[in-house]
This record gives sequence, C-alpha cells and structure tokens, in this order.
Amino acid sequence: MSHENVEVVHQVFNHWTRGDWGRGRELFDDGCEAVFSASWFPDAGVHHIGRDALRAWLGFTESFETFAIEVNRLVDAGEQVVVLARIQGRGRASGANVDAKVGGIFTLRDAKILRYVLTDEREALEAVGLRE
Repeated sequence: MSHENVEVVHQVFNHWTRGDWGRGRELFDDGCEAVFSASWFPDAGVHHIGRDALRAWLGFTESFETFAIEVNRLVDAGEQVVVLARIQGRGRASGANVDAKVGGIFTLRDAKILRYVLTDEREALEAVGLRE
C-alpha cells in the first residue's frame, strides 16, 4: 500500500509543479486538512481541503512575481509520504529572490490524502524520524 501512497502524492505534485493548483481533487479525502506551518508560511494554520486551502495557497504563491516548485525526493514512510522539494521565486513586492528547501508530510489512507503539512525540509524529515 505504501508504494500506492507515494504514487498518489507524486500525482498531486505533477499538478502542482505545473501550477495546476486546483487539479487532482479526487486524490484528497473530503475531510482532508491542509496545515501550513508557521516555520514557512505567512498565513499559517489549518485549512480544509477545497476553496479554503486553495485560497490560502494562492495567497502565498501570488506574493511572488515568479514561482516554481521542484520535487527532489519522495520518502515512503508507510501511511505517510514525505516530500522534499525546492521553492524558487522572486517576491512581488520586495523583488527578493527566494531559493528554499521545503517539505511536506502527507498522511494517507485507502489511497486518499487525509492530511498534509507544508513546512521546511528539516521538520518534514523529523516528523517521520529521519534526518537531513
């Protein structure tokens, strides 16, 4: 089952790396929670899947003039999948370049995402007992 979980998360990131933020809704459980960690997101908090989570994510991405996300590694951790990725962009207001290692912790059951936490790389690895 864990290989199937990795494939589900891989499909989500295929959409996200193309900027198709609203695609892949069928991969998420109807009660899914999206958690944006205070270690990385200005609009930190828990959001429910759908418009609430999408609005918070778009608020973040739209603060950039340019924005790209690249997946470096997917780590199979049983019912969880850890995503190690890189965000690159340029701030819309500041013009500052951003090049950051970020992480995600996706919890799945029956090939559906129940919860995901978007955070920094270190926190994502530590959540499943791994190190950088």
